[in-house]
Amino acid sequence: MTELPRTTDDLTRYVLVLLAITLTCTGLYYGRDLLILLFTSAIFASLMLPLHNGLVKRRFPTWLAAFLCCLSMLLVVVSLIWFFAWQYSHFAKDLPELRSALGIKLATIRGYLDGRFHFSMAEQETWLDAQVKKLGESGGSIVMGVFSATGAVLAVVMLIPIFTFLLLLLKGKIHTFLEQLSGDQQGATLKVVKRSSLLSRKYLRGVVTVMVILTVLNSIGFLLLGLKYAILLAATAAVLNVVPYIGPWVGSLLPMFIALITKDSMWYTVGALGVILVSQFLDNNFITPKIVGSSVSINPLASIVALLAGGMLWGVAGLILAIPFTGVLKAVCDEVPGLKPWGFLLGEEHTWPEEDLIDIPLIRKKGPRTKAP
Repeated sequence: MTELPRTTDDLTRYVLVLLAITLTCTGLYYGRDLLILLFTSAIFASLMLPLHNGLVKRRFPTWLAAFLCCLSMLLVVVSLIWFFAWQYSHFAKDLPELRSALGIKLATIRGYLDGRFHFSMAEQETWLDAQVKKLGESGGSIVMGVFSATGAVLAVVMLIPIFTFLLLLLKGKIHTFLEQLSGDQQGATLKVVKRSSLLSRKYLRGVVTVMVILTVLNSIGFLLLGLKYAILLAATAAVLNVVPYIGPWVGSLLPMFIALITKDSMWYTVGALGVILVSQFLDNNFITPKIVGSSVSINPLASIVALLAGGMLWGVAGLILAIPFTGVLKAVCDEVPGLKPWGFLLGEEHTWPEEDLIDIPLIRKKGPRTKAP
């Protein structure tokens, strides 16, 4: 009879945790547009916060400091968009030449399939026609989905500078609100928000620095291979590197494809893949640990689960925001006593020195101390 209350409490706790996870995922899914906007704006506001504070200390009005911060952010983003648009415009001019080169390569591959596997040209034509027909049937819905998704993304992107400006403008009011919200909890809420802001700022700065370094490394490798559009390919691969685990491999497809259709030897394609592999090895073992450090100390299993959940709930935006969002969640769990086990579960594994294991309180037996004779 004494075990029944304990079992009931465990079952109640399990039901409450399951209900909390279900309601959280439901809210994240149905409120994704607003949450993506707020979370992205908060990250940019935290990144601009040191500049904003510096301008305020120089006796700039708060509204003018916030406006200048947002203007500088817009200039950087517009410059990046202009760079990629300029590079891809040159790429578009060479599309007819690339199309003819692709036709020659496809003819060679089809001849190889015919001679090696007896897959005749007529059978290949029939198969290609069937695939094109299937693609045409689903093409309308795909195009409409892309356009609707692009419109939603553009609407969110246009609101990000406005929300960032308002967050910087209302910084003092938000600070007072968090102090009042903490109450008698020794400023726990304010501490969590400050830690999350610092984490997001450090993570975003590290990601931008890593992108610049990877662009330089990939550009050197592609230029040595003599690939066309080397800088564009390098920058595209570096930008896709923002999505952990998946982005680098997606970014390697375009340089491999360009090498395949513009070069006579397959070794150039292997070389393009080799450049990506070398840059990823340097990034994973030296660049990211040194620059980003432990700003988001999440173990690999939690990172993969966060990426999968972010992709299912928020799409591409979820893949990009999954790691910083999980890092913020870990910071919250580390500060709330009842959630500390979850923060421990999300965090990286620590290697304890062997001499420290002897003194861990959990394995120290309680009992009266006896003096050695």
